[in-house]
Amino acid sequence: MTTNPDLSNALWRKASLSESAQGCVEVAFLDNGQVAVRDSKDVSKPAHLYPRSTWTAFLDHLRGLVPAEGSRISIDITADSAVLSDREATAGAPHVYTHREWLCFLDGVLKREPQLVGA
Repeated sequence: MTTNPDLSNALWRKASLSESAQGCVEVAFLDNGQVAVRDSKDVSKPAHLYPRSTWTAFLDHLRGLVPAEGSRISIDITADSAVLSDREATAGAPHVYTHREWLCFLDGVLKREPQLVGA
């Protein structure tokens, strides 16, 4: 498992539709070029850490620009949740979001909100 850096000063961002939500997908762009992803409902759970290129490829997949094959980040939609996990199993335990939380995040991704893409 990847050792998590100190994220106590990370600037966590979320999709604009998630601003009033209790739980959401939160993203922080780190100085070392990594992207940290966490579930705001359970900040005690370690954040997933991905290289920026991996995060960008995942967002492109969500926008329908590239196929999911070979993507390190996986999203599985179940009857009652959206489960974000690392296919390489280095990011720790999966993060589980409600459908509403995931749809708010996805809306931000599709709108290319800068706080989610790091632009």
